[in-house]
Amino acid sequence: MKRPLPSARGLLGGTALLLVTLNLANVLHFAFHFVMARLLGPAAYGILAALIAMLYILNVAAESVQTVVARYTSREPNPGRLHGLLRRALRQGGRAALLLLAIYLLASIPLSRLLRIPYPVMALFAPSLIGVGLLPICRGLLQGTRRFAAFGTNALLEALVKLGLGALLVWLGWGAGGAAAAVGLALSAAFALSFLSLRDLFRVPEEPASVEGIYGYSLPVFLVTATIMAFYSLDVLLARAFFPPIEAGTYSVASFLAKGILIGTLPIGRAMFPISTEAAERQGDRRKVLAGALAILVACVLPVLAAFAFYPELLVRLAAGKEYYGAAAIALPLAAAMSLMAVSQTVLLYKLSTGRLRHFKLLPLLVLMELGVLALFHGSLAEYAAAVLALNGVFLLATVGAAIRSPAPPPT
Repeated sequence: MKRPLPSARGLLGGTALLLVTLNLANVLHFAFHFVMARLLGPAAYGILAALIAMLYILNVAAESVQTVVARYTSREPNPGRLHGLLRRALRQGGRAALLLLAIYLLASIPLSRLLRIPYPVMALFAPSLIGVGLLPICRGLLQGTRRFAAFGTNALLEALVKLGLGALLVWLGWGAGGAAAAVGLALSAAFALSFLSLRDLFRVPEEPASVEGIYGYSLPVFLVTATIMAFYSLDVLLARAFFPPIEAGTYSVASFLAKGILIGTLPIGRAMFPISTEAAERQGDRRKVLAGALAILVACVLPVLAAFAFYPELLVRLAAGKEYYGAAAIALPLAAAMSLMAVSQTVLLYKLSTGRLRHFKLLPLLVLMELGVLALFHGSLAEYAAAVLALNGVFLLATVGAAIRSPAPPPT
C-alpha cells in the first residue's frame, strides 16, 4: 500500500514529537558533560573531551550517511525494496565500521602518546565507531519512513545510557575509561534498538533496491554537512587563538548558549526532510512543506531571542555562573547569528531533500571567508561577535542564492 500523498499537514505533528524527544535527549547529553566534569575533574575530563572531539570529526560522515539514507527511503514506498536497501547498507556500513575500528586501534598507539591519553582508555572508546558506521543507517531509515516516535526514542535511549552508565562507571572508579566506555556502549545500545525498530521489514520478502545516483547525491550532502558544522564551530576555535584564556572562555560560554538555538531547532529540519522528499517525488506541494517548517522555526526562535534580549545575565548565570557575566554582553548577537544559521540549515536540508541544490561546491568557500573576516575583526569580544553575526547573514544570503531557481534533478 502506498503512503498518503505528503503535505505540510503532517509536518506539525512530526516536528512537535521530535522537538520534545530530541531536545530532551540534548538536555541529557549536556547533563552528561556536566556530571562528568564534576566527577572526573579537569585533567580526566580533558581526556574525555578530546575523545569526543575526535568523534565529532567523524560525525560529519555519519550525518551525511543518515541524510542520504533518509532521502532514498522516503522515496521508496515498497517494503520489500526497503528491506533490500537496509540489508545492503548494513553490509557496507559493517565493513566500514570494521575498517574504521582497525585504523582507530592502530592509530591510537601513537595518538595515545601524542595526546597523553592511556591506550586502554582509547580502546574502551572504540565501540563508539558503531555510531559512525551502522547507527546512521538505521536512524536514516527511521527518519525517511517517518517513524518519528522510534527515532526520538532511540535518541533518548542513547542519552540515558550514556549518562547513567557513565556516572556509574566513574563512581565505581573507572575514571575517564568508564566515561569513554559509556559513550561507546550507549551508541551500541542505540544501534541495537534502531535495528529492532525496523524488524518488521525483515518479515517482508527482500527485493532489489534501486540506488541509482546515490553516490552522486552523497557529494552535496557531505559538502553541505561539513560546511555547516565547520562554519558554526570555527569561531570558538579561533577565539582561543585570538583572545586571552579568560576572554576566550567567556566567548565559549556565550557561543555554547547560542548554539542551543541551532541544536534545538534541528528536529524541525529532520521532520521536514522525508516529507518534502516524498512530496517532490510524487508531485506534492513541497513549497508548503518548506513554508510550514520555516513558520515553525520562527515561532520557536522568537521567544528564545526575546529571552536573550531581556534576560542575558540570568541565562549566563544559570548556565555557567557569576564569573562568566561578561558573556551576557555578546549573547544576543551570537543568538541572532545561530538563528540565521538555523534558517540556512533548514533551507539547505529542504533543497537536499528535493535534489535541487545548485552551486553546492562553492559552499566550503564560506568557511575560508569566515576565517579571513574573523582574523581581521577581533579587536574586542563585541566586535568579534558582531562579525560572527554578519558572517551568518552572508551565509544565509549565499544559501538562498544556491537554493533559488535550481534546475530540476535528472529523472531516475
